[in-house]
Amino acid sequence: MAKKALGKGLKALIPEEGFVPSSPSDREGDESWVKDGAVGSLPVEKIMVNPFQPRKEFDEAALEDLKNSIIENGVIQPVTVIRADDGYQLVSGERRLRAVRQAGFKFIPAYIIEAAEDAAKLELALIENIQREDLNAIEVALALKSLVTNCDMTQDEVAQKVGKNRSTISNFLRLLKLPVEIQNSIIVREISQGHARALVNLPSQKQQLKVWEQVISRKLSVRQTEELVNSLFRQEQAMKENGSSGPSDEVARIESQLRERFATKVRIVQKKKGRGEIHIQYFSPDDLERILELMAHD
Repeated sequence: MAKKALGKGLKALIPEEGFVPSSPSDREGDESWVKDGAVGSLPVEKIMVNPFQPRKEFDEAALEDLKNSIIENGVIQPVTVIRADDGYQLVSGERRLRAVRQAGFKFIPAYIIEAAEDAAKLELALIENIQREDLNAIEVALALKSLVTNCDMTQDEVAQKVGKNRSTISNFLRLLKLPVEIQNSIIVREISQGHARALVNLPSQKQQLKVWEQVISRKLSVRQTEELVNSLFRQEQAMKENGSSGPSDEVARIESQLRERFATKVRIVQKKKGRGEIHIQYFSPDDLERILELMAHD
């Protein structure tokens, strides 16, 4: 029976006839009459949150607005639950459940489904959140990883379940290889998924962190970040073709000082007879003006 819920998407979360809010009835508080596949009023205290819920962050201001709306208008859309040993486990609708608890309500309209397998619970929760809430990329990636690791699915199977291309699934999962500092930066929306996809292409976490720091300090766009990453690859390729193992310790030290001074990529090219060039990158007219002002004050 549990496998019938798999692949249904939002249709598995919403009763076919919908739900019309109503005033409390004599049956409120006695959920024994509520059958699977039906909507009933359930005690809030008997509903446990879903351990597979991909959303980890909840906007308190948005919750406050939802609570006030529920106080004024009631719960328009029921939450979705499955039966558990000591009550019910939430499949979707944690924001509504939290708001109802904050409002002090004892009961909440709920749609009860049959979903005994963890894979079904996780799939339903993931679909509900992706469709209805603004998950950040790391929350989506962690949820997809749970499908792969906890539910023993391949990336192809995950792609089919959530209605995305396999390459999309792979790109999300790659974000989890980034350093925790960068993952947190995505969670708080300091950088976008586009920035992160550029950073993850760098071969080491040390390089990823260095470029990420530049992205933050210089407020680089996604395109500028991609250009910076590509320039690093070109420099490495040029050194390989020239048979160079990289700058000397002294040149590397000077490059580091200049990078810190100008907050941008600086490269020193050594030539014969003690000559050379200093390459300083900029990404916009404003960025160039900033660097020139720093030079003028030296």
